[in-house]
Amino acid sequence: MNLADLIKPETPAGTALFLWWEGYHVFSIPSRELRPTADRVRFFGVGGKRQDATESLVNCALREGEEEIGTVISHLETATQTYFLHANGQIESINLVNEAIRPRLILEKRIHSPYGSMAHQDLPYYLVGFNACLSGQPTPQNEIAALLYLNDAHLSLIHQTHDPTIADLLRQGAHLEAQANQSIDPSMILTPHGTARFLIQQIGAESAG
Repeated sequence: MNLADLIKPETPAGTALFLWWEGYHVFSIPSRELRPTADRVRFFGVGGKRQDATESLVNCALREGEEEIGTVISHLETATQTYFLHANGQIESINLVNEAIRPRLILEKRIHSPYGSMAHQDLPYYLVGFNACLSGQPTPQNEIAALLYLNDAHLSLIHQTHDPTIADLLRQGAHLEAQANQSIDPSMILTPHGTARFLIQQIGAESAG
């Protein structure tokens, strides 16, 4: 299978990064998620949609990474295996060919939140997740309110309980680094999306096996 056969230049698509720093997965909490009346906050992999049809997915991943966490991405690393996360939640292992940098994840999204650019479009959106290597500690920048550091045990806890608060995970050794101008209520429940949801599903599948 060629990635270009699935995601054409005109296909709505974006990228996300699988980040690992000193024993922790690194996720982002965008500023748009911090709504005053919300009791939940979604967290994602660092990334975003491509600028236009001419931007490659690799360039999109690198650009979004620099915009959101600074100039700390040394390179993208080809994945040993690519997974396709279908909109219905099914995970399938696929064989991609002719890719200089093989992504770790292709996520299909068909139900769009009211907060994103796809809110009123009846089109599938594909998020392509790449493994990225860091040369230094990332810092939240621009529209990223905070970075959330979780290890596998934290992801397993989310899978088991489904509704841990930020405070619950902080007590278990998670870390939250917010921008100085951002205030995040630790009583808010964390909800995974994108690469975070994929990793939690993988942990759940491994536990069941």
